[in-house]
Amino acid sequence: MRSVWAGVALIVAAWAVIYLPGLNIREVQGEEARRVLPGRTMLQTGEWIVPRSAGRVYNRKPPMINWVSAAALSVSGRMDERTVRLPTTLAMLALALVVFGIGRVWMGELGALLAALMGLANVGMIEKGRLAEIDGLYVSLFGMALVVWLAFWWREKRLLAWVVSGVILGLGFLTKGPVHVWYFYAVVIGVLLAEGRAKQLLNWRHWAGLVVFVSVWAPWALLNSARNPAKDSGEVWAQQVTHRLGLMEFDVVNWLLQIPESLINFMPWSLLLPFLWMRSTVDRWADMGRKGQWLRGLRNGLVVGFLVIALLPSSRPRFMLPMNVLAAILSAEVLLMMTEERLKKWSGYWRVVMMVLTALLFVLAVISPVYLKGLGSWCALAASLGVVWMLWLWRGAPKVAEARLRMTIMTAGTLGLGVMTLFWGFVHGRTVHDELRPFAARIMSHTGPAPEIILFKLEERMWPFYLGMGCREIADLNDLPAQAKWVMVEAELRERRLGEMERRYGPARVIEPVQEFETDNAGGDGTHYLLLGFGDLGAGS
Repeated sequence: MRSVWAGVALIVAAWAVIYLPGLNIREVQGEEARRVLPGRTMLQTGEWIVPRSAGRVYNRKPPMINWVSAAALSVSGRMDERTVRLPTTLAMLALALVVFGIGRVWMGELGALLAALMGLANVGMIEKGRLAEIDGLYVSLFGMALVVWLAFWWREKRLLAWVVSGVILGLGFLTKGPVHVWYFYAVVIGVLLAEGRAKQLLNWRHWAGLVVFVSVWAPWALLNSARNPAKDSGEVWAQQVTHRLGLMEFDVVNWLLQIPESLINFMPWSLLLPFLWMRSTVDRWADMGRKGQWLRGLRNGLVVGFLVIALLPSSRPRFMLPMNVLAAILSAEVLLMMTEERLKKWSGYWRVVMMVLTALLFVLAVISPVYLKGLGSWCALAASLGVVWMLWLWRGAPKVAEARLRMTIMTAGTLGLGVMTLFWGFVHGRTVHDELRPFAARIMSHTGPAPEIILFKLEERMWPFYLGMGCREIADLNDLPAQAKWVMVEAELRERRLGEMERRYGPARVIEPVQEFETDNAGGDGTHYLLLGFGDLGAGS
């Protein structure tokens, strides 16, 4: 038990170092606001079944990320980047702990620990696991479903394998839809074929698992179809699936780069994957009994599952991210099967690479204060940590028995140092170029902080995130509240919108023109707005 708790402590430490620093430094990115703002609307309206973005029905994705965001906002009482990103980072931790805690059943304690650390410390997981986005939560649920099935199947608890994984797969379906089901069955069928037990797919236990899987998401789907005012839920969902299978967004260059970019997403552990096809590895599987069969089946499932999605015309590298979980498991097994001579050589090379990366990070931390004013203390801390880490890496070459674990620890530590250095230094320094926060601040210079403000019939934007919980996005006159202090409308429709608002709230006491920034960060295109103030505006006006 001491070694188990030591493994848990190591996983938590690696997660904290990699995933927690600087969560609140960057503005919301990509589609984060689209995932979070519907959650805010759910809290305001009590409508949890039909998501809305900018006041309009948004049914292109299931609502799990909206529910999770709403829960985080409700628990913390704050609307900031750390609050909405923390659930995704916690999902990464949960996945790693499940891999270690349950994967030990068939991987062994060291193998499960290596797989958990590799799953945390790779480029793709770090990128998506630090954002309030669908992918991090989705990958975590897929990974837990797969690991649970493997563990129960190894122990011949077949009903539990199908039923428990079915529950988790159902939650994954509520997060992003059906793609993870393909990955799951590609791996499971690979294992069953390797064992000569493919007929188990026809067993009643498997059908029971399918019933559980459908039972998790079907109630929401039925309620959504009934309550969606547009009555187009099924059509929208079908379009989302067929869209990914067609040529609508086909770009030959991006298509050719999908596999290389996916391998980059699993760096640095992608360097170990070729060993899965080396004779020195494959020949040993024959002597490993059932586990050898599993490794062959898992490898085949990885290849088939990955290539089918990667070769779709409209696919994206992030669609293959769930396979990083299986790749981490197989990479851990590669390390376990390395001969002493090869392991000694590889761990030496690995240490040199990590030392070079650490040295580069130290240089970045030292030179950052030259052009990042006011961040000297942060950069000094990053540089000091770099020195400490370099000294640890400089220690003598590890014994063969320690080399595997030390390789994963030095990788996790170096990546964590990179996250700290980049976010405390370069990214933090770039906040002077923020575009969403300053525009929200400009609005609040008129309304006061945390305003009670209605954005009426505006297009989807990210800057409303920074107006706080008092901001409501409404696209229908019938949804307007009886009273309002501030309303924001598009200036292009000045006469129409002003008439609509004044008939409801009386003469506007303030009519303030505001123009948003033009930005590539889904923040705006320079649209002109009118900020309308009604009634008793208080000191904020």
